[in-house]
Amino acid sequence: MLGGMTGDRGNRLTSVEVYDPHDRAWETSDVEMPVGLASFEGVAVDDRIFVFGGLDAAGQPTDFSAVLDTSSGRWTMLPPVPHARYAHTVTLHEGRIYVAGGESVGGAVSEVDVFDVQLVQWSSGTPMPHARGSHDTVSTRDGLYVLGGWLDGAPSRLVQVYVPRTGTWTEGPALPEPVSRAGAAVLDGRLWVSFHEFAAALDLATGEWSPANHPPLSRHGHGLVALDVALYAIGGCQESP
Repeated sequence: MLGGMTGDRGNRLTSVEVYDPHDRAWETSDVEMPVGLASFEGVAVDDRIFVFGGLDAAGQPTDFSAVLDTSSGRWTMLPPVPHARYAHTVTLHEGRIYVAGGESVGGAVSEVDVFDVQLVQWSSGTPMPHARGSHDTVSTRDGLYVLGGWLDGAPSRLVQVYVPRTGTWTEGPALPEPVSRAGAAVLDGRLWVSFHEFAAALDLATGEWSPANHPPLSRHGHGLVALDVALYAIGGCQESP
């Protein structure tokens, strides 16, 4: 768990906390973020964690781009994200990292920036048909599922599927309820979503949603992480922060 902010929305954290699922114990790492950021996103690729975008201490969207080698504890700066943003998603899919949507000083971001881990360079994907932030994105065999988000001034039920190999966007099965800054993860052939007291699972084979159990503590903006045969809901905000 890297950076972020606490209930004091003006602060920015540099701390890194590590959870051991076997011992069920947390510890604070000696490694810290190079700079305090909130509303950024990151993704693990083998022993490295790639971090992109976010809000700086002045509340401005950034083009921050860096990678942490967890074996050495060293951060390395990377080429800046082509479009500064926050409240976006960062998703590993077929060896590339997709930075999709989010918010900028000019409003919602439609651009999809693609980072090649091997070449250490950026390229452009097909823009989102409906620009928005505070959505969720997960990688599946069929492509990238982009779920919900803040659209037309409210949370949405929108689900879209992006297939990078063809550069195409299509509509997916709409969420049963609108969500914004939900938690989403893929496990056991299903796409799980939780948002406050709503939770559902999409069967990726049939395209049908069914009700699911939500985490005991109602929240949004949390991490939902699939590990082994379990889902971990970490952090986030309650409806009244």
